[in-house]
Amino acid sequence: MERPLAAVTYLPSAVDRRSAAVARQTGPQARAESDDETVVASTEVIEARLIRALVRRSLSERELRSQAVEYGLSPTEASGVVDRLRELGYADDRRLAEQLRHSLYERKRQSRAVVARAMESRGIDDDIVREVLDDVADEDELEQALDLASKRLSALGRLDDETVRRRLGGFLARRGYPGHIVRAAVDTAMRRERSTVRFS
Repeated sequence: MERPLAAVTYLPSAVDRRSAAVARQTGPQARAESDDETVVASTEVIEARLIRALVRRSLSERELRSQAVEYGLSPTEASGVVDRLRELGYADDRRLAEQLRHSLYERKRQSRAVVARAMESRGIDDDIVREVLDDVADEDELEQALDLASKRLSALGRLDDETVRRRLGGFLARRGYPGHIVRAAVDTAMRRERSTVRFS
């Protein structure tokens, strides 16, 4: 004769117990707790996404806030996430400004004005822009523009002076150098070139 199967005792898991407890709650308290947990989860997920984005490319605080809003956070929540990223050292507008100075001014030899506009377009505060570019004097810009003009001049061949002057001036202006620096750099470069040709 077959023996009857032993009764199976069901032991609810921690998840089941939590679900049952939430189910027993009624009214705004349950909804508020659920909403709070959703917000925390959302901000943590978006914070992680922003950190991954920062690994690929430096972003300003304004750019981070904008992305956080695009991901679904409110402006207030986005600002809170960016504040945390700043505290953790991920977001740093001054560091970004220094990177832009190195890349645009020192490597690409663009003017101070162009570099400042690039920083401002990324949402970097005006005070930080001024601090990072404060030591770039007109003499530095003139020296840099003169070096560019001299190198460019050697590639213009035997063009007449008016054409050379126009092309050099346009070349420097496209890099954002102000008019007085462009004129001084072009005049000096051409004078040096004529002196070298005369006595070589």
